[in-house]
Amino acid sequence: MQFSSPIPRPEYPRPDRQRGLVEGIDWLNLNGPWQFRFDPERRGREERWFAERGPDWREQILVPFCWESLAALGQGDATGNDNYFSTRVHLDPLAVTRENHRSAPRHEVGWYRRRVTVPAAGAWSGRRPVLTIGASDFFTEVWCNGQPLGAREGGYLPHEFDLGPALPADGPREALLVIRVEDPMDNAEQPVGKQWGWYTPTSGIWQTVFLEPRAACCLDHFRIIPDLDAGEVRFEFACEGASAAGAVQVEIMPPEGAAQAADFPVRDGAAAGAVRLTALFYWEPSNPRLYRVVFRLVEDGREHDTVRSYFGMRKIHTAPAPGDEKAPALLCLNNQPIYLRGALYQSYHPEGVYTARDARTLCNDIAFAREAGFDFLRIHIKLDDPLLLYYADTLGILLMQDFPNFGEGGDTPLGRRRFEEMMRLGIRRDFNHPSIIAWCLFNETWGFGGQTELMKVIAPELGQRWSPKAAEKVANSSSFRWVHAMWQVAKTLDPTRLVEDMSVVAWEHLAAYGHVDTDINSWHFYLQDYAKARAHIEEVVARTYRGSTFNYVEGYEQRGVPLINSEYGGLGALDEDQDASWTFKFLTNELRRHGQLSAYIFTQLT
Repeated sequence: MQFSSPIPRPEYPRPDRQRGLVEGIDWLNLNGPWQFRFDPERRGREERWFAERGPDWREQILVPFCWESLAALGQGDATGNDNYFSTRVHLDPLAVTRENHRSAPRHEVGWYRRRVTVPAAGAWSGRRPVLTIGASDFFTEVWCNGQPLGAREGGYLPHEFDLGPALPADGPREALLVIRVEDPMDNAEQPVGKQWGWYTPTSGIWQTVFLEPRAACCLDHFRIIPDLDAGEVRFEFACEGASAAGAVQVEIMPPEGAAQAADFPVRDGAAAGAVRLTALFYWEPSNPRLYRVVFRLVEDGREHDTVRSYFGMRKIHTAPAPGDEKAPALLCLNNQPIYLRGALYQSYHPEGVYTARDARTLCNDIAFAREAGFDFLRIHIKLDDPLLLYYADTLGILLMQDFPNFGEGGDTPLGRRRFEEMMRLGIRRDFNHPSIIAWCLFNETWGFGGQTELMKVIAPELGQRWSPKAAEKVANSSSFRWVHAMWQVAKTLDPTRLVEDMSVVAWEHLAAYGHVDTDINSWHFYLQDYAKARAHIEEVVARTYRGSTFNYVEGYEQRGVPLINSEYGGLGALDEDQDASWTFKFLTNELRRHGQLSAYIFTQLT
């Protein structure tokens, strides 16, 4: 997968759902230089920048890097601690500094254009050429040869467009692709993750753009559900365009031994069934054995679609602590108790911001974490590059995957709808990765009020009785009812993993902030005083037991779930340059003194 290429990020972007095998033959990687221009006055649609005829645009951008990054300009080699953002995105580049680059007025609309010759023979014959944009933030529209192909919203999940209707019926299949992406600075109601406040924004295309041939009858998506105790694996397929005469053929290749095969008939656009494995190999971080699998959708003796994937026989669950029915539960992997040594994974890159300039960076991040002794990473408020998840699966490390929260003040009907849609699609995209053992829906109070919004309401009321509006905000009851509803949805979508409602921070231990129902009871702390940190840990452990309301909002209490620390360190994000050398050793040792904990997550690797 890693080889020299003039194309940035040349590898196939989804090894867990792979159709193409040879780039240029059965799929096309469209990363690289595209014509580009900003649209500060939003004139592009009116002036028909998407039309077939017109002058070439003089500016360029390198896909798949966001337009805030230096890699997008081909300047990735110049990045460093003091040089990691592009000023060309700003309306007044000369006024931009390291201190104001996140908030200075910037361009919100960018247009991409590129000409592509779509093959017609071989693997492409009789099939639809489907354009996939791995991720672009936030509103995306696509035209081909001047014809609109559709519009999508969302910043973390793939967008697909069928080029077929816009291509000429005869002769060379030339395609002029034009993509418009808009990412407003006012992004409160978008699931932006970390892209407000402290972190560098990500706008435009930031994951691989590619083209592949796809039959009208194809596998839309699928789920692989291992059952370790039964020694079997269940497959569920959504089949687009398939009739009752269709079937999905499954070929399973274990890490060792002979392959197995099974056929599942299509009924009402779906197929499903289970296979008892003749050879059972567990997936675990110390030995991440994977089963390779090939799916073929056939109908009337013809093979319409072939998709390659893999799965791991892995089980994550909890068990009561022996000898103490009130103690936090044990975290178990493959029916054995485990203690996880974790770190926070920010997944920001100096050259490409949200995008690693080279897939080897993602591979090395996992390898280095393992070499340092970690077996667990929490991907912080980001649905990450599928290649990162692939390396976690193949190298062997456990992941907690956060969902991106909407921005400060984004707890509105629109913000909630967008979050739920993103959560549903995110679970669908990443369901089959054995490395993911838990989903975290919200980080602290980000996205549904947060401290800024709270203080706006409370501050005018200080010194007098709170108004009903302030009292409701402090109680935050509407937000937590919705958080609980999202937890229930996530549990329905994925009953095979642990789901945490919200990763709670210690300085928010008010009645207004804590857990609702959750599979994990976590907390954060950032304390520079060793004695205070030690006392704090001891207090949290002492107050954590079945039936306690500590760390939970009103109306909820601790059930039999594991206790973990999901962020800790001696420094917070805005504490600037200070000596943090003592924090990992001494704070970690303090956490490890308490057998009631199942995991810790240190902030951070870099």
